[in-house]
Amino acid sequence: MSSTDPSLNIIPLGGLGEIGLNCLALEWAGQILVIDVGLMFPEDSRLGVELVIPDFSYLIERKDHILGIILTHGHEDHIGALSYLLKEIQAPVFGTRLTLALARERALENYPGKVDFRGIKPLDTLTLGPFSLEFISVSHSIVDGVALAITTPVGVVIHTGDFKLDLMAPSDNRLDLYKFAQYGEKGVLLLLSDSTNAEVPGQSKSESEVGRSLRDIFQKAPGRVILACFASSVARIRQVAQAAQATNRKLLFEGRSMVGNVQLAQELGYLEIPPNQIVNMMEADSLEDHELAVVVTGSQGEPLSALARMAAGEHRHIQARSGDSIILSARAIPGNERAIGHLVNQFHSQGANVVDYRRHQIHASGHAQAEELKLMLNLTRPQYFTPIHGEYRHLARHAELALEHGLAPENIFILTDGQTLGLTLDRKATLGEVVPTGRWYVDGDRLASPGDPVIKNRSRLAEMGLAVITLVYGPKWIAGEPNLLAPPEASLFGVHYETDPDLSLEAALEAKAVWDGFLESRDRRPLSLDERDYLVDLIKKAIRRLFKRSLRRKPLVHVQLIEAYNPRNNWES
Repeated sequence: MSSTDPSLNIIPLGGLGEIGLNCLALEWAGQILVIDVGLMFPEDSRLGVELVIPDFSYLIERKDHILGIILTHGHEDHIGALSYLLKEIQAPVFGTRLTLALARERALENYPGKVDFRGIKPLDTLTLGPFSLEFISVSHSIVDGVALAITTPVGVVIHTGDFKLDLMAPSDNRLDLYKFAQYGEKGVLLLLSDSTNAEVPGQSKSESEVGRSLRDIFQKAPGRVILACFASSVARIRQVAQAAQATNRKLLFEGRSMVGNVQLAQELGYLEIPPNQIVNMMEADSLEDHELAVVVTGSQGEPLSALARMAAGEHRHIQARSGDSIILSARAIPGNERAIGHLVNQFHSQGANVVDYRRHQIHASGHAQAEELKLMLNLTRPQYFTPIHGEYRHLARHAELALEHGLAPENIFILTDGQTLGLTLDRKATLGEVVPTGRWYVDGDRLASPGDPVIKNRSRLAEMGLAVITLVYGPKWIAGEPNLLAPPEASLFGVHYETDPDLSLEAALEAKAVWDGFLESRDRRPLSLDERDYLVDLIKKAIRRLFKRSLRRKPLVHVQLIEAYNPRNNWES
């Protein structure tokens, strides 16, 4: 990015106008600092797509000018796309111990190369080119999160990461109010602040409140407790372990990511559970139901998760039954409501009692609510403000809170992905150019764009079905013209019902009519490649017209025009 006057450019590449995909770049004189590299999970309509990641084209084109990648915390929407970026660029990756441990595990799944991971901790300082950073401890639903105070040639930029105010949080998960206030006293040019819960009034609950509620539920549950939460929520797992210990229940962890993250948190000292409190599957079978708590993945209704397999009766070892208490200790991510509802219905049908956050205090959000966001504005007192992390309505509401705080409207910038904000040496802020951005879909071992024909065709197949028309003609000629060896065949998939007329026969007859009509309009000679393509297109159009007329639907039509092979090389059919 170039300009006649030097400016610090704020470049959002993901996370504005959506939940997830968090990725933001700061650029000064061609040198780039990247903050977070997150992913999101696909909508149900994106069939076969496993993950969604930001379009990194802007960074890839400038890969030799990237000074480093800073990870604010270890959630997937902030670290999940790291391996895909590292395939394209080489840059050091900075983060706290737990964040880097999770990022390393995630990166190894998709990126076999060596990564330059560099550990930091709160109050550490770091200089990368023109950027001087200080890391500030914050409270969140995962421990070891940090905010960033970035001193640049034009002034201080504060990036909050994901945060909340939890005065009861342990020391490794506490918001450093003093450090934010200290920067506010010195002068903050721009505040970039988490907006996820901007629409929610008041202040978020403390994680300690969740612990008290869990102990009460564990105590009253007549049978097994099966609790689902995010595998990365170490603070929540702490509360679960304490509730289990207080009610004399053993803990069984189930689900690959849950087991792996618990082991990792224990090794790093973030999770202390007495060894005799954790049991394996064989030991769990010997316990009475009221002596066991099972902690699993699947709070969002993920179809392959341990919880979903239990609900469907497909788990190898654990089947839900009457007397079980199923605790969904997480809020539904927008878009997952139907999947979670289906899960709840399955458990109820098996006689289990389902407990969720709407009726019990079993979840505390990791994101600041309106009063906490106002507090951050008061502490930092920025000259300019840009809300980040959230759908557009969240950003807009956060901007309203800034107005209520006293910021001038012209000093508040609601950005969208790709829309840059420039800050100059004379402390002026203006909107800059729009850089290329968007989404890429992880589809197996390949990346696909939203317009990829494979992705589009899958959706159309699901909505409209498929018609396959097959015509086989002889390798030689009778009287100089092609000879069909058999009547055309039409195979229909997901197109019509058994009670409908025999559209397969109609489609085959339509294909035959197009074939005959085409031959009548030409000289007697072999089909050229261009003529084959033209004939295939004619048949497709005719079949589409047939289905539109008969069913008012437009399925995908695939025409196979096959020339049979005759090894005897004669001209007879």
